[in-house]
Amino acid sequence: MLHNILGLFALIGGANADLQPFYQSAGYDMSQYGAWPLQSYLSSRASGPILNYWNRSEACEKESYTLIAPRGDSVRHTGPMILDQNGNLVWFKEYPTTYNLNIQSFRGENYLTFWAGNDGMGGHGDGILYMLNSRYEEVYKIRGVNGLPADMHELQITRDDTALLVWYDKQPADLRVVGGSENGWIYDGGFQEVDIETNELLFQWRASDHFKLTDGYRGPDERGDSEDVPWDFFHINSVDKDSRGNYLVSSRYMSCLAYVDGKTGDVIWRLGGKGNSFQDLSDGSATNMKWQHHARFHDASEAPLGSEPASHRAITLFDNSSRGKGATERTSRGLLLNINEQDMTVQVRHEYWNPIPISSQSQGSLQVLDNGNILIGYGYNAAWTEFSANGDVLCEAHFGPAGGFGTGNIISYRTFKHRWTGRPTSSPDVAFAETHVAVSWNGATEVAKWALEGIGHAANWTDSADSDLDGFAVVSAVPKSGFETNIPVPDQMPYRRLRVVALDQDGAILGQTTPVNWTPDKFRNEVLVVSGEEETLSQRNIGRILLLVFVPLSVALFVFCLWLGRQHLQLHMWRLTFYHKLDQGAKSEVWLPLRVSDELEEEEEREQLDEPVDLEHCDQDVALLGKQRSRGLFR
Repeated sequence: MLHNILGLFALIGGANADLQPFYQSAGYDMSQYGAWPLQSYLSSRASGPILNYWNRSEACEKESYTLIAPRGDSVRHTGPMILDQNGNLVWFKEYPTTYNLNIQSFRGENYLTFWAGNDGMGGHGDGILYMLNSRYEEVYKIRGVNGLPADMHELQITRDDTALLVWYDKQPADLRVVGGSENGWIYDGGFQEVDIETNELLFQWRASDHFKLTDGYRGPDERGDSEDVPWDFFHINSVDKDSRGNYLVSSRYMSCLAYVDGKTGDVIWRLGGKGNSFQDLSDGSATNMKWQHHARFHDASEAPLGSEPASHRAITLFDNSSRGKGATERTSRGLLLNINEQDMTVQVRHEYWNPIPISSQSQGSLQVLDNGNILIGYGYNAAWTEFSANGDVLCEAHFGPAGGFGTGNIISYRTFKHRWTGRPTSSPDVAFAETHVAVSWNGATEVAKWALEGIGHAANWTDSADSDLDGFAVVSAVPKSGFETNIPVPDQMPYRRLRVVALDQDGAILGQTTPVNWTPDKFRNEVLVVSGEEETLSQRNIGRILLLVFVPLSVALFVFCLWLGRQHLQLHMWRLTFYHKLDQGAKSEVWLPLRVSDELEEEEEREQLDEPVDLEHCDQDVALLGKQRSRGLFR
């Protein structure tokens, strides 16, 4: 069913077409265009970020979309977001605080995967892991098992079509060995492997069963004395599963990776940290990772820079090179390692450094793209860089000012690039103005051209002539451009009913807007916005809704004001009512109010009732509410 929304906008210039991104703009990075530069659209309620490119190259992966999940102090509306290669918005949907937007395959079908929920738990979260199909429908919702919350740090779909998630919970612990209380508390961390269809637990691992409290580099720091302020001694932030059925776990505060047996849970080896198992053949550069994120296995023969012996394996990770708040900032890097599990050696295969040093205290990602390029997302800093396999910078974009890096203004936990085909179940959104039509379709990736079509000649048009009309005729057609595309309307429009049709590259119809009556005089000072989302409100019955909903609401508010005024008058009547009591042995009279009990509580109630009631102002509020509703200001 069509959803029509009447939005009344002042027309200044033209419709809001997509703005071009900046290129090496110092003003952008100095926040001259705001803490988070955004653009709005005439046809859609969505807002898209305006990027600042520092490098652009044809060698970047051009067929892929960039996936981010902005959040932070300057982000008013959080949710998963898809951008095209030019930085234009493709899809956005508002969710609670969102992390880790990715595209992963499950049973041969691609899904958008992400976490959304409450992340205000001291670096941890409690939420839901979502899987959306190509129609943007929520097909699966994954939760933690055994009463453990699903944390935001990980959602990895394995080659076995299962899901890996991480969790945190509070546990009592003796912290005297690290200078804490005997009756202390820790945030323990671990991961679960679950069945996506049933949410059945398949495997669970707990860090405190395999790591000592003294293995970390971060002490309690006045935490851990009570259950209210537990000490996060391990901080798990990623987990991966290999073809052997074992797991690769990343611990931020241990500054190490742990290879975990998939049957027993025992730690087979550690890479980095105090219990490092490998000989570093790169003078310490392969094992000196600090606060790292997003560790992943790769077959050495498939990783960038050529093949390696079968005994070797590749690991990628984002090395924050951080040591926590207050420590000296060090430049973060992407790291590609080669490990030999026979000789127990590790070597840096390649490092990926941004030419303009970026230090990310937390979060971040490294992805090996299909074409062999390396994509790095800087987590706590609103930027990503695409490198060649050899480390040359190809493309770099800031989706927030560099002046705000490290402040938490704009953050995306990870950044990914993937190919994606989006086929939303909604219809396109369109805005009709006097001189042009603005059209968009949130999430649709196959649109190549927009066609404005008309039906019904102005000379012989009647409202009852729908069934007698011939097919729609093309008025004009333009290539799709960005998120929102403008289509000019001819000065002499011969048709009285218009629609916009989405066409793919072969000219096949993908979708269309519901036709609207074209009245040029009406659109000189107004814009008609027709949303493709499924709703029940339509322009045809909006007057009826105003009568059936807003008028009774206004009457109800008016009656309430009258009732409140009556209570006010009754209270004064009570105060004038009294009874006459004679004192023993006294001729004087004692005047008492009729109601004298629970003096403190009732006196507070009376003070509230004694507040003057402005019935005239109440009437004005009712009238104003009705006027605002009729103007479409409440949407």
